[in-house]
Amino acid sequence: MCKKVLITGASRGLGLCFTRKYLEDGGVVFACARDVQASGLVELKEKYGDALIPVEIDVVGTEAVNKAAKTVSQYTDKLDIIINNAAVHSATSFDILEETDLDDCLPVYDINAVGPLRVTKAFLPLITQSANGLIVNISSESGSISTAGRVKEFDYCMAKAALNMGTKLLHNYLKDRKVNVIAVHPGWMRTDMGGSNAHLDPYETACKLTELFKRIGKDIEGPVFIDNDGNEYPW
Repeated sequence: MCKKVLITGASRGLGLCFTRKYLEDGGVVFACARDVQASGLVELKEKYGDALIPVEIDVVGTEAVNKAAKTVSQYTDKLDIIINNAAVHSATSFDILEETDLDDCLPVYDINAVGPLRVTKAFLPLITQSANGLIVNISSESGSISTAGRVKEFDYCMAKAALNMGTKLLHNYLKDRKVNVIAVHPGWMRTDMGGSNAHLDPYETACKLTELFKRIGKDIEGPVFIDNDGNEYPW
C-alpha cells in the first residue's frame, strides 16, 4: 500500500533522509520546509516527480501551518504518517549559564515544542482518515529529565522535554481515534545540528526508523517515548 507521509524540516538532515527513504519505498511524500527550493529537495523532485510534493511551511506560525494543510488537502484526503522533525538550536545554546542569552530560548521552544502541536492540529482531519495513523515527534535523549547530565543547552533540552509531554498528551487524546503518537530519540547523527563527530549516519538512521515505524505503528498500547531500537526511553 502506498503510504502518504508528511515530514517537517524536510529540506536537510534527517528530514531529507526520511523524504528520500519513503520515496524509495514507493510512498507519496509531502516535504514541508521553509525553503522548498533547497538543493536536496530539488534533486529528489527531479527523480521522483509527482510522488514528492514540496510544501512551504513555517511551524512557528499558525496561519502558515494552516495554509500548508490547505495545500496538502488539495492533493489527498488522508495522511498515514506525520513526522514532526523540524527543530533548531539557538546561537548561544552551548554557552554556559553566565554567557548564554536566555532570550534565545523562546524561539526554540516555539519551534521545537509548540510547532509539532500546530502541525498535528492543522493536519488532524487528514491523519484521522488513515486506518492506522501514526504521528512521530522527533525528540532526543536530551529531553529525558531522569537521565539528564548536561549543564547547558537550556533551550534545546527544555524544548525536547516539553515536546515529550506534548507527545504524551496527544497520545492520550488520539488513541481512541486509532492514531498512535510517539516521541523518538533517533540517536546522535552527523547532521548540521549533530555535527561531524556524531557516530550515526542520518540516512541509515532514517532507514532503521522507517522499519521501526512499520512494526510499532499500530501498537497504541506500547511505549510512547522510545529510542531508535524501539525500546522505551526514560522520561
